Amino acid sequence: MGAYSYTTVVVEPDGATRIGVSLQPDESVSVLCSTGRPRAQISVMHAGADVVIAPTDPECPTAGDVEIARRLAASFERYADEVERLHALNADTRRDTAA
Repeated sequence: MGAYSYTTVVVEPDGATRIGVSLQPDESVSVLCSTGRPRAQISVMHAGADVVIAPTDPECPTAGDVEIARRLAASFERYADEVERLHALNADTRRDTAA
């Protein structure tokens, strides 16, 4: 399956709405996080989907915002570790199959 991104909108019978954004990017993904500016945010853009993560007040984050940012960083680190692990596992499997 190739790289793509999509957004889904689900409206429940009671009117509750849920919006999901799925990114399965390739090398065309753009991730921007400027430093030294008066506001904190990170942006991920791919295939027409733009996701921005920022504190409730990007110019004056709270201690809670710092904790959330740290949790996001830890989750992205675990994600990178899992992608690397699965890549290595599948590389070994491809070599075993080719032999």
